[in-house]
Amino acid sequence: MILSDVRNFVGRIVILTILALLIVLPGTVRAQQRDSTLVARFQLAESFIRNGQYQRAIGLLEDLHDRSPETQVFYERLKSAYENVKRFDDAITLVQTKINSEPVPSIYVSEKARLHYLAGNESLALETWQDVIDTNPTSPGVYLLVYRSLTQVRLFDSAIDFLEAGRIQLSNPLLFQTDLAYLYSLTSQHERAIGEYLSLLEQNESQLNFVRSRLSQFLADDGAVAESIAATEAAVASSPLNRSFRELLAWLYIDDGRFREAFTINQAIDRLENEEGRVLFGFAQIAAEAGAYEVAAQAYGEILERYPEAVSTPDAMRGLGVMTENWATAEGEKVFNQSGNPLPDTRYHHAVRTYELFLDSYPLHPLYADVLRRIGRLQQDVFFDLDSAESTLTEVISRYSHTVAADEAALDMGRLHLMNNDLVRSEIQFTRLITRLRTGPLADFARLELAMLHFYKGQFGSAMALTGALQENTSTDVANDAIELKLLLIENKGPDSLDTPLVVFAAASLLERQRRSDEAITVLEEMIAEVGNHQILDDARFLRAGLLRSLGRSQAAFLAYIDIPLSHPKSFLADKSLLAAAIIQTDDLGDSAGAIETLTRLLYEYPGSLRTTEARARIRNLRGDGA
Repeated sequence: MILSDVRNFVGRIVILTILALLIVLPGTVRAQQRDSTLVARFQLAESFIRNGQYQRAIGLLEDLHDRSPETQVFYERLKSAYENVKRFDDAITLVQTKINSEPVPSIYVSEKARLHYLAGNESLALETWQDVIDTNPTSPGVYLLVYRSLTQVRLFDSAIDFLEAGRIQLSNPLLFQTDLAYLYSLTSQHERAIGEYLSLLEQNESQLNFVRSRLSQFLADDGAVAESIAATEAAVASSPLNRSFRELLAWLYIDDGRFREAFTINQAIDRLENEEGRVLFGFAQIAAEAGAYEVAAQAYGEILERYPEAVSTPDAMRGLGVMTENWATAEGEKVFNQSGNPLPDTRYHHAVRTYELFLDSYPLHPLYADVLRRIGRLQQDVFFDLDSAESTLTEVISRYSHTVAADEAALDMGRLHLMNNDLVRSEIQFTRLITRLRTGPLADFARLELAMLHFYKGQFGSAMALTGALQENTSTDVANDAIELKLLLIENKGPDSLDTPLVVFAAASLLERQRRSDEAITVLEEMIAEVGNHQILDDARFLRAGLLRSLGRSQAAFLAYIDIPLSHPKSFLADKSLLAAAIIQTDDLGDSAGAIETLTRLLYEYPGSLRTTEARARIRNLRGDGA
């Protein structure tokens, strides 16, 4: 609908322009009436073209062009219509009329060459393009005109030949650098492409962002990264003081996953250019985002050690804490062992210590509230020290109101009340946050939590209403969770008018949320024994399996997961269960061969699963063979 409106608008603009041009021409009232007739006929031809009725449009356009050959838009539309119905000879004849009427017809001769090619006469087309060059062989613009015409019909090799010939003819090896570089990339001549880009940077280092943008389109091609790195390494060796060469090489290393080498390059740039950690900080963020945690930690560490008074140092200290926290999460670290006893020195502990050092060192920093809130969230979600978490979050909310950190702490506080089984205060907290924020990601998270709270309390209608609103306009993560909850409600309401199995399952889910795993397992096992073949069984068994693993009962959890696809082969949890079982085999049971077998089952039994990509990646990692 929008595209149609745009086309109609453009069409009206074209028609009004023609009318304006024709009206300003001198003439009598009769001439103006004639001009109005031309506009009306052109409008009708445009309508035919929009509807794909090219033959009907051609008749009108031929008449319009005969009556007013100087009107460019009549010529363009008629030529385009001829092309659409493959009447290339007629198009060529039309272009020839333009050539005959123009004192400098190079653009039309080039267009004629393109039409010859479309008509199947490549040799005549190339001769005609050469004729364009021969008319003015010392003009760079003529070569570019031919180049653009050739690329329209994807004759990239010929375009390269013409531009290279132009360089020789004009005795200027720096001409057409970006155009040739692009053509070399298109034709997989990556070494030649990077050579042109390096030559461009040698003349103007400020073109680095442009070069990276162009190169990024082709780095996925076979050999592109390796050839580009080799050439750039040579350029750095020959011109070590050219910063753009070094930055390009570091960027290529990152694309190739060679973060250690990229760190060395960025370290050198930072020192040589007296950046005082700014370059290293940018690199550390990229490395951390890519999961290259060791290198990121080294970069952050160098900033803190070498530039303790630099502007970037506080951000680096916070970044180190965030990175360390994410590292612990990625590694699946726990702060308690399987017996429930605290572990003394995990990465989570390191993250907290880094955050605390930030608070001591920079009490007036704008990110103080954010860092304090991060400590509170770790106390709540990782260390399960709810009293300390409540104290920390309360400080953020009270001392730093009207900040994003305070709003995030308010959401955390609502979750904390839920964990303490204070559902009334939890609901009040979420509702106030939604009322205050109204829109945005944080408000959507609060709505999801409120929907889950209604679910836990057996208020399924209210939960359903909130999930429907969340699906319409929210972030992907929240929307996915909302869809899962909605699907659970739709599939498992009834036939019991009181929704008893769903009420029991909701109660068990709340116990799981509150880390009361033993109680949740007892509730679920009693429900599984009583509900017969109720459709909620697969959800109950899946939740039970996860609870077993949380208690360190990995073998029992594995057996529970692996049974779900057998008992419920059509459940949307079946593929998820196989993946969870394989993870337990890998991480808990040390059974890599068994994990590969389980993941292979997932691929064969559920080929349409959204988890096949992860399954294949895990198989490759377990085999260690790049298969």
